[in-house]
Order: sequence, then structure tokens, then C-alpha cells
Amino acid sequence: MVLRLRKSKKYYTKTFGCYANEVDSDYIAGLLEDLGFSELKKKGRNETEEIEYALKNADILVINSCSVRQKSEDKVYGIGKMIKNNPKARAKVVLTGCMVGSVTGDRKRFSEKQLKMKTKDFDGYFPPSDIKSFLTVLRELNLISKDLFFDKKGLKRRQRDKNHAYVNVSYGCDNFCSYCVVPYSRGCEVSRSKKEILEEIKCLVEKGVCDFTFCGQNVNSWGLSMEEKFKVRSAGRKDTDNKKQSKLPFAQLLREIHNIKEINNIDFISSNPFDFTQDLVDVLKLPKISNYVHIAVQSGNNKILKAMNRRHTSEEFVNLVERIRKVRPGIEIGTDIIVGFPGETREQFMDTAKLIEKVKFSVAFISMYSSRKGTFAEINLKDDVPLKEKKWRHMYLTKEWRKNKPKVKSNYSHSRWVSSE
Repeated sequence: MVLRLRKSKKYYTKTFGCYANEVDSDYIAGLLEDLGFSELKKKGRNETEEIEYALKNADILVINSCSVRQKSEDKVYGIGKMIKNNPKARAKVVLTGCMVGSVTGDRKRFSEKQLKMKTKDFDGYFPPSDIKSFLTVLRELNLISKDLFFDKKGLKRRQRDKNHAYVNVSYGCDNFCSYCVVPYSRGCEVSRSKKEILEEIKCLVEKGVCDFTFCGQNVNSWGLSMEEKFKVRSAGRKDTDNKKQSKLPFAQLLREIHNIKEINNIDFISSNPFDFTQDLVDVLKLPKISNYVHIAVQSGNNKILKAMNRRHTSEEFVNLVERIRKVRPGIEIGTDIIVGFPGETREQFMDTAKLIEKVKFSVAFISMYSSRKGTFAEINLKDDVPLKEKKWRHMYLTKEWRKNKPKVKSNYSHSRWVSSE
């Protein structure tokens, strides 16, 4: 049950980053709407005008931040300057997302004091997915009265797309790739129960949703204990054909969801190559499973992959792609790649170019390495590839990807995977 505002107030959410932040923003919006807020319509020819309009016309502006690259955090610091330069702005500005997640919980990358010093013009902070903390912030900013309350069991989500929905199957990550902030900003990997996932799907199907993307930082390990995760990955190392690997709970979950007659299309993200077992490969045969799969390779050189703590080799990745295409000929494959990782030589980089040529990705998100405070790479590895060289590698690899990408006419849109940072 929710006690609502007597007078409607306006809210606006600005989301940077990936699907995880998009899902969180939808739940934040759902809570605000249940409390009696109404959404301010987006206006502005660009991001700056959009934020300035929200500052002047909303009662609360929620900034959902990303920390994957420095560019992402710099955008948030830029919003701080906009707040400072708009002393008559109406909105209370609250920061959440990965930047706040990185300074709270058990896996802090840096201190909360450091974040607040850099974002001192913001009015409040709360960790992602922490509704209780958000309610406290709303009360402290006098946006809701102290007697307003919310029952989390009744939490709804904003549904902008009538046909498609993201559904989280898990939260957090325990992989600790050496460059990555996610284990810090999102915390330990926790799987949602099958019952909870299926109940959410049922509610969305009743609203007419027929196209689903199932999400997690590593969906393949949904439902597995830490010990089981290591067994799966160890089996993959010993048996490159994956014939003897145990069945994945996530693969079985997808099969059950596939049997729901109202569902037309099923996507899932993110998958890593080191636990993409044959059981999951076989699921790709099912007709409702999307003809696109996204698997991050990050590099084509084994020494760099080891430095990244990626737990797979270039050869294992190629073997996986071959098995996927055997099961689903014509499937589109997307990936993520980092160029200019600490210690990467030009020769090692060219191994990645060779991989691009061999695999022929339909989608490739290519990024220049950006040192992230508090990660293993930032603490232990020297960022020794010059920016000029990183830019050259980014340009060269982008050209190679475009030259080798499959020339197929697809009706499938990959825009859901594009970071809005």
C-alpha cells in the first residue's frame, strides 16, 4: 500500500550506461509514480538542453550513473557544473547508479567522501536498487512527507515499450576482470529465484509484452553456487567440445520461458565465453531465441587475456563461435573489445585484428582502455600505451571490423546493447 502526495510533483530520470541502469531507472520511476509524482516530458535538442530543462522544470532529477569508462563519470561531473551555474534551478538532483555503488557496500573502489567532494552540488545519493535509501533521501529533501511509505512487494516499473522488457535474472558479479568496476559498483553476484522471475514475466505478459531480454552481468552462471561455477569453468578447460559439461540452470530456465505461448522473442545478455557451455549453445536452436548473441572476447591475444583475468583463450573463443554457428547457421554475433590494455604491444594488438577477421562479428563495441580507480589493473598495472597509439588502434580495428562484418540484411535491431553513456 502507498500513501500518495496530495499535490503532484514532476520527476525526471537521466540514465547513463547499460541495461542494468535502464532497469533500475524504470523501477525508480515506478516508485515515484506510485508515490504520486508524474514524469516530466523530455525536451531539448541535445543532452545539455535536456538536463537544463529538467533542472528548471522537475521537482526531482535522478541521475543514474555509469562507471565503466572515465568518459561516463565525466558526464556526471559536468552535470554538477550545470547545477552550480543554475542557482535558480528548481529540481533537487539525486545521484545513483554505479558511481554511488562504487563507494558503498563491502567492495568500495574509493571513499564516499571523495565522491561527494567531486559532486558537491548534488542534493542526495543512494545506491542502485536500494529503494529504502531512496525513500530516506526523498524525505530528507522534503519531497515526500515522513508518513508516506511504500511496500516493496508492490513495486511496479515504468514500461515505456509496450512490446519489450528487460528482466534481471541476477545482480552483481564475482568475476573480477582486472579492468572492470562492476564487481565493486554492483556487488556480489546474486541470482533471483525462478519463482520471482516467472512472476515478473507473467505480470509483463498480461500487459502485452511479448519480447524479452534476460539480463545479468553473467547470465550463464544464474542459479549456480560459487563451487558449481568453478566446476563448470574447469570442465570447459578440460573438454574443449564441452560434451561432458553439466547442464546449466540458465539453459533450462530459457527452455521453460520458451514454452510460454505469449512470448515471441527471447534475448539474453551478458554472456562470457568461459562458461558458455554446449547446453546453452543447444538452446540457440529454439525458434524463439533471438538470432543475435553477444559474447565479450575483449582481446585476441592470450597473454593480454590472462592479464585481464578473462579465464578463456583466443582459441577457446573461436571454438565456441564455431559450435554456435554449427547449431544456428547465420546467427549474428556481437562482442566487446578493449584496445591499449596495459602492456599490450602492437604485435599483440594485431592478434585481435586477426580474430576480428576470422570471426566476422556483426556488432563490435571497441573501447580504448581507461584506467578505473580501485581496480586490479589500476593498482597493479602501468597504463603504458600512449593515447595516440590507443586512438590509432581503435581506428584501425574499427575499419577492420567494418571490412569483415557479415554482409547480411537483418531486421534485428542491436540498439538495446548500445551504451547510453
